[in-house]
Amino acid sequence: MKSDQNSRKNFFVVVLRFLSHSVFLSTGAKIVKEQSSASYLSEQGGLKLWGLTLIPAKPPCVSSRVVIQETKTEIMRCKEEIEKGRKESKAEMEKWAKSVEDNTKAQFELLREEVRLISETSVSLANKMEARKKEVDDTLNDQSDSITSMETKLKELEKEMLMLRRRSEDLEARSRRNNIRIVGVREGAETGKTPSEFIAGLLKEKLGLSVTPTLDRAHRTLGARRDGAGAPPRAFVVRCHYYIEKEEILRKAREMERTPEGRSGRIHIFPDYTQEVNNKRAAFKEARSLLRTYGGVRYGLRYPATLVITPEGGQTKTFETPKDVTNSCVPPWPTHSVLHASLASWTLE
Repeated sequence: MKSDQNSRKNFFVVVLRFLSHSVFLSTGAKIVKEQSSASYLSEQGGLKLWGLTLIPAKPPCVSSRVVIQETKTEIMRCKEEIEKGRKESKAEMEKWAKSVEDNTKAQFELLREEVRLISETSVSLANKMEARKKEVDDTLNDQSDSITSMETKLKELEKEMLMLRRRSEDLEARSRRNNIRIVGVREGAETGKTPSEFIAGLLKEKLGLSVTPTLDRAHRTLGARRDGAGAPPRAFVVRCHYYIEKEEILRKAREMERTPEGRSGRIHIFPDYTQEVNNKRAAFKEARSLLRTYGGVRYGLRYPATLVITPEGGQTKTFETPKDVTNSCVPPWPTHSVLHASLASWTLE
């Protein structure tokens, strides 16, 4: 009976040691297979449990103080193992942290290298852009200087061209000083004679000249012959040999125009002006037509295109353009409302 109680006590001691982490091995207990001999179990004081037989290493008479001491020893061993595991875990953690740190540092270095490359590329691009900007600025400055120089030259060329144009106009006008134009001569009327002989005889006959004028040449204006019904004949361009004879022909023509017979005639004689002068003089056509309807007003066109108006009892004034006439159309000029309104509508074409 006492032996069974000791066996149970030893069993509980063994269980306590088992729960204290490898109790059986640390205390030197033996674990054997199940034996069929009951005497063996009784001799060893073992206990059958879960198909295994636990045999206590100590005799059943071990005191509780020894058990406590052994338990403390086991606890210390457990603490050592726990400390060892903690140190191993700490070493593993430190190793992992070191690995993470190294990896992070490597990635950081890689990132910093990429940032450095990007920074260098940006600086290089900025330098190139600055150089390009400077080049463009220099080019623009050069172009601006060139444009300024070209503008100056252009203005000079415009002035020179205007001067040359005026000179050319003057030379052309001078080359026509002895010329007259005859309008209204039927096409083919000069047949059988030279144009110069025909025109000389025509002028002497129509104008009542005392002598036949001396003409250098005479010809119709360029263009196809107009023989159709209602088509106006081409004008004659005539060059007089003497300027005084040309002036006499024009004076006689103006006197003839003032007569009813002359106004009803088909032939009209005009000076041979250049196209520019003709355009300027034609701009005063409406003004001259209106002034012609009022008596007591003397008017005329001076060369090249200056309108001269002298009202009865008034002061003579000159006008270079129809606009000047409009702005100056005030008393003592003709005060007829129709004339004044018409003058206000004149425009230079």
